[in-house]
Amino acid sequence: MYRSFLLKNNFWAKKGNEKNPDSEKVFIKHDELGGVYAIIQKGEKKGVKIITDGEAKFFDNFDKLDTFLNSLKQRQDNFVKILKRRSISHKLRTLDI
Repeated sequence: MYRSFLLKNNFWAKKGNEKNPDSEKVFIKHDELGGVYAIIQKGEKKGVKIITDGEAKFFDNFDKLDTFLNSLKQRQDNFVKILKRRSISHKLRTLDI
């Protein structure tokens, strides 16, 4: 279930995930802010461990996982808006009017 959820949220499966069925499944997503890694946990504590910005968070609830991924997306959107605003401002200052 977590696999399909991560794929729907634009994560890519790490190469070789399917070769060894007993190994942990790793999914990767890269954006302007850096990498987001998701590791599907098996055993007693089933869920997904998300690693981003050097921090690891564990989720065993789809709603909380979705909220966290949306907050990452919002932070990325804000960062891109700032970059675009700075770029446009710089271009406007260099125009010969």
